[in-house]
Amino acid sequence: MILLGIKDLAKRWNYTRQGVHQKQKQDKTFPTPITKINEGRIQVFLEKDIIEYEQKHRELTDESYKHWHQVKWCYSKKH
Repeated sequence: MILLGIKDLAKRWNYTRQGVHQKQKQDKTFPTPITKINEGRIQVFLEKDIIEYEQKHRELTDESYKHWHQVKWCYSKKH
Protein backbone atom coordinates (compact mmCIF):
# COMPACT_ATOMS: atom_id res chain seq x y z
CA MET A 1 0.00 0.00 0.00
CA ILE A 2 1.48 3.31 -1.11
CA LEU A 3 0.26 6.55 0.46
CA LEU A 4 0.41 10.01 -1.10
CA GLY A 5 -0.14 13.53 0.18
CA ILE A 6 -1.02 16.76 -1.61
CA LYS A 7 2.68 17.58 -2.04
CA ASP A 8 3.21 14.19 -3.71
CA LEU A 9 0.30 14.82 -6.07
CA ALA A 10 1.63 18.26 -6.97
CA LYS A 11 4.99 16.77 -7.88
CA ARG A 12 3.42 13.85 -9.74
CA TRP A 13 1.18 16.12 -11.84
CA ASN A 14 3.54 19.10 -12.13
CA TYR A 15 1.02 21.27 -10.30
CA THR A 16 1.39 23.62 -7.36
CA ARG A 17 -0.07 22.48 -4.05
CA GLN A 18 -2.64 25.23 -4.46
CA GLY A 19 -3.49 23.85 -7.92
CA VAL A 20 -4.13 20.42 -6.42
CA HIS A 21 -6.35 21.94 -3.71
CA GLN A 22 -8.26 23.89 -6.36
CA LYS A 23 -8.79 20.75 -8.46
CA GLN A 24 -9.94 18.92 -5.34
CA LYS A 25 -12.53 21.63 -4.57
CA GLN A 26 -13.80 21.88 -8.15
CA ASP A 27 -13.97 18.19 -9.08
CA LYS A 28 -16.57 16.09 -7.27
CA THR A 29 -14.85 12.91 -8.53
CA PHE A 30 -11.53 13.77 -6.85
CA PRO A 31 -10.50 10.86 -4.60
CA THR A 32 -11.44 11.10 -0.95
CA PRO A 33 -8.49 11.04 1.44
CA ILE A 34 -8.34 7.88 3.54
CA THR A 35 -7.31 9.95 6.57
CA LYS A 36 -5.96 13.28 7.71
CA ILE A 37 -2.88 13.59 9.90
CA ASN A 38 -0.98 16.34 11.69
CA GLU A 39 -4.11 17.78 13.32
CA GLY A 40 -6.07 17.49 10.06
CA ARG A 41 -3.64 19.56 8.00
CA ILE A 42 -2.28 16.73 5.82
CA GLN A 43 -4.58 14.62 3.67
CA VAL A 44 -3.49 11.08 2.84
CA PHE A 45 -4.60 9.27 -0.32
CA LEU A 46 -4.16 5.71 -1.54
CA GLU A 47 -2.02 5.52 -4.68
CA LYS A 48 -4.49 3.09 -6.27
CA ASP A 49 -7.28 5.69 -5.92
CA ILE A 50 -5.04 8.33 -7.49
CA ILE A 51 -4.14 6.01 -10.40
CA GLU A 52 -7.84 5.36 -11.08
CA TYR A 53 -8.48 9.11 -11.04
CA GLU A 54 -5.54 9.77 -13.38
CA GLN A 55 -6.89 7.25 -15.88
CA LYS A 56 -10.08 9.34 -16.14
CA HIS A 57 -8.20 12.67 -16.27
CA ARG A 58 -5.52 12.41 -18.91
CA GLU A 59 -4.48 16.04 -18.50
CA LEU A 60 -2.84 15.14 -15.18
CA THR A 61 -0.15 12.87 -16.62
CA ASP A 62 0.08 13.65 -20.35
CA GLU A 63 1.82 17.01 -20.93
CA SER A 64 0.64 17.40 -24.54
CA TYR A 65 -2.94 16.66 -23.53
CA LYS A 66 -2.60 19.05 -20.56
CA HIS A 67 -1.63 21.86 -22.93
CA TRP A 68 -4.56 21.10 -25.26
CA HIS A 69 -6.95 20.85 -22.31
CA GLN A 70 -5.82 24.25 -20.94
CA VAL A 71 -6.13 25.94 -24.34
CA LYS A 72 -9.59 24.43 -24.82
CA TRP A 73 -10.65 25.56 -21.33
CA CYS A 74 -9.35 29.12 -21.86
CA TYR A 75 -11.05 29.34 -25.26
CA SER A 76 -14.38 28.10 -23.88
CA LYS A 77 -14.29 30.76 -21.13
CA LYS A 78 -13.98 33.56 -23.72
CA HIS A 79 -17.12 32.57 -25.62
